[in-house]
Amino acid sequence: MTETKRECGECGACCEGWLTGVAHGREFYPGMPCHFKGCNGCSIYEDRPEFPCKTYSCEWLKSDNVPEWMKPSESGVIITAKEWEDAEGVKQVYLEVTETGRKIDSTVLSWLFRLFLRTTIPMKVQIGGGHNWYGTNEFFEATK
Repeated sequence: MTETKRECGECGACCEGWLTGVAHGREFYPGMPCHFKGCNGCSIYEDRPEFPCKTYSCEWLKSDNVPEWMKPSESGVIITAKEWEDAEGVKQVYLEVTETGRKIDSTVLSWLFRLFLRTTIPMKVQIGGGHNWYGTNEFFEATK
């Protein structure tokens, strides 16, 4: 995937309780937004922790292979690149797709499936709260 120069702007999906992490000792996870997410974004932006806040970037931010309309605040999904180890212990990349409060729609799902067919990058896709895997059985076993 190639890099892009996009900015979050008003999108704060990663802080809204769809992903997991800890910011200054406060956990956030599905159903529990970041404690520091305020009405106008991050209330501690200048003092936010390095991990996960400064280091996390969704694939929409990082890759121009992800179209503009797939911005998490518009598409309803967050795409995160993650790693898994194959049987030989070699680290491989996969994409984890997380819904942000609404069931993934057919346009988004179709685009993801075409991306998988084009790139063969394995994916773990949340659909209606459950997960579906696109890739090898080895990938499924390693990431379930």
